[in-house]
Amino acid sequence: MHAYAFLLPTLAVLGVFTFVPFVNAFIYSGYDIKTRTVPGNVLFVITSDLESLIGTLRRGRVPEELARTLEKHGAQAENLWVRLREANRWVIRDEKEMQEYLILHDQGALIVKKTVTRWDMQPVGLENFRKVLADPDFAKALRNTAVYVSISVPITLLLALILATLLKQVTFGRSFFRLVNFSPYVTSVVAIAMVWHWIYDRHAGLLNYVISYFGSLFGVKVAFADWLGSPSLALPAVIILSVWRFVGYQAIILLAGMQSIDREYYEAARIDGGNGFQVWRYITLPLLTPQIFFVFIISVIGAFRLFQEVLILFQGPGPEKSVLTLVYYLYEKAFGLGQYGLASAASVVLFAIVFLLSLFNLTVVQRRVHYER
Repeated sequence: MHAYAFLLPTLAVLGVFTFVPFVNAFIYSGYDIKTRTVPGNVLFVITSDLESLIGTLRRGRVPEELARTLEKHGAQAENLWVRLREANRWVIRDEKEMQEYLILHDQGALIVKKTVTRWDMQPVGLENFRKVLADPDFAKALRNTAVYVSISVPITLLLALILATLLKQVTFGRSFFRLVNFSPYVTSVVAIAMVWHWIYDRHAGLLNYVISYFGSLFGVKVAFADWLGSPSLALPAVIILSVWRFVGYQAIILLAGMQSIDREYYEAARIDGGNGFQVWRYITLPLLTPQIFFVFIISVIGAFRLFQEVLILFQGPGPEKSVLTLVYYLYEKAFGLGQYGLASAASVVLFAIVFLLSLFNLTVVQRRVHYER
């Protein structure tokens, strides 16, 4: 009971932020979900100086008296503007708080109401799944994500293996080099993406400058590439950023696995005349397969969740939707277009893809994993 008591906070967080949304995604995928803005409760009523207030509202401006009163109810006066003007009906929007207020002229008074959002859910069965699978944008997102996973995961794993092997040989400044390699993983994604946005800049970016400099050493004039504006370079730009960010983290895990291998294996191999590469190939790699398998699994799952880098680098799906990923597709459908049922169905499809890939790895790939006994 003591152990479960210590686990209770974590289980509560997982339940609220993981399990409940997970179950709701399956439920909402069977509904056509729309939102409607409807009038809420009356905030206050104005009965004096109506002609002046109505005249100002009809000109598309927010009266100062009305703005001051709305401030008392949580609005920001400097962010208010008249979004809708109709006969005896106006809608004022607070752009900062994303809140709207309905003004009604009725029976010699201005009635001010705070609007609320209501959900309209109509059951549609499997219709959302049919729409998702028939959507060309979903097919493009799936293709882009598949290319990203198939390139970034093996390259990152290979470089991490090489880096871990080199770090194992380092004797001077070992802690410093490990910290430097691990720091990109713990750095904020926003900060990383902003720095790489400058590196990829077509005119003042560091990457184009370095490429052109080395090109000039060989007498080759290299044109500045538009990394973030070219459909053919956008996805490679994201892959380079991703490899740089995760290679150090994977290398630290693999390095820990290398250090746990019993030295007797290496001593026996050297006695038998094995050189450095042979020892690495026939001793280190087979005994490191549990860590390699773990890194591979979490890399595949993490790669399918690519979103923040795309959002910050491109503020959208990129040129010609060349970096439209599955998670960005969900984000755009749900929070851009308000198609929550469609986004839920797409999330279920994404879950099915990741689940099947993980199941394949756990049942087929794991057979080649060597666990030391």
